[in-house]
Amino acid sequence: MADAPATRETISLDEGDVVVLLPANLSPASIGILQTQLEKLAAGLSSRSNENGQAYLRGLAGLAAFGAN
Repeated sequence: MADAPATRETISLDEGDVVVLLPANLSPASIGILQTQLEKLAAGLSSRSNENGQAYLRGLAGLAAFGAN
């Protein structure tokens, strides 16, 4: 599984780029776990920042789920 090619997603923000590397063969269960983890990250960032950061990371979670399909 570790040898599978990765999908690289780069998202440009005003503050800089966010780079996400995803295994090319994510299972539906792994996509759900990833989405949950990204939402937790967004919630943590939201408590330190404004709601735009959280909305953006929720969009990132959706992108990760879309990119894995």
